Amino acid sequence: MVPRTFEAGVTICTESAPAERIWYVRSGTVALFRDAGELRGAGVPWAVRKAGHLVGEECLVQSDYEDSAVALTPATLCAASREPFRAWIDHMGPAASQAVMTLVIKARCDESPRPTSSDGRSVRRVARWLADESRGGAAPKIPRSVVAGLLGMQPETFSRALGRLAASGVITTTRKEIRVVDPRKLLVVAGD
Repeated sequence: MVPRTFEAGVTICTESAPAERIWYVRSGTVALFRDAGELRGAGVPWAVRKAGHLVGEECLVQSDYEDSAVALTPATLCAASREPFRAWIDHMGPAASQAVMTLVIKARCDESPRPTSSDGRSVRRVARWLADESRGGAAPKIPRSVVAGLLGMQPETFSRALGRLAASGVITTTRKEIRVVDPRKLLVVAGD
């Protein structure tokens, strides 16, 4: 696998394009966008891949990419072409090859875009996301429009939810940062 660095905003692969490579995220953050039809609209973010995860793994079981992948932060990804990767899997033997392919298929089938009618009010969904993703009190540096899409809401709704959490003293927010200041209260709002 050959490492390559992508600047934030660079497209790594495009939905419906021929699936020729699989990537391992070595550092940084990558968002997956999908045209999910009428339910969500075109190019809606639905998942994030961080260090240690794969992007484009569907190339092992199908001919086209299901998602567009875009670097959210500067990211280093290690790429392998489909055929050498498949050959490596086949070299492991039939049982190991079947196990890897089953894991890829299961990962692709178990994970799907969140519908816009996600459970809970917007403030609760944002609080849950912050509770899950904040490290050291700081939310990940992901564009707010992407987080809104991941949570199945419009960016304006996400901003209003952040405003309500800030007004209640749970978080502080600036244009560049969201910081949790009261983790206990955040968990209460999140319903955990």
